[in-house]
Amino acid sequence: MLYTAPLMDVILLLIIFFLFGTSLVLKSGVGVTLPSSGSVLPPAEDAHIVALIPGLSRDLYFNDQRTSLEALPAILGKAKERSDQVILLSDETIDYGSVMEVSSVILEHGFSLSQATQQNTQ
Repeated sequence: MLYTAPLMDVILLLIIFFLFGTSLVLKSGVGVTLPSSGSVLPPAEDAHIVALIPGLSRDLYFNDQRTSLEALPAILGKAKERSDQVILLSDETIDYGSVMEVSSVILEHGFSLSQATQQNTQ
């Protein structure tokens, strides 16, 4: 019985490690259905996340904060200090023109842009 306490401590530490480790995976607080692709997104440290959501309103999210396309340039100007990388999450139902419009604004402000997709299951 004396040796079960250290074993339980190790198990508890492993559980905590895996809980916090899995939260470091790229996630957004906004639910989008990403289009499928055979390519894999390269790792990006401290990248900003822009998410386009489906619906009639043309709202988008910048790092989990709701914004609009008109307000995006001002937000990008401030965000450049932290990182110059942006990952664009766009729902597969968003029209291509909207994706390109947001992409153009991001690129015009000197950011490196990656488009997130989900990996093909084939």
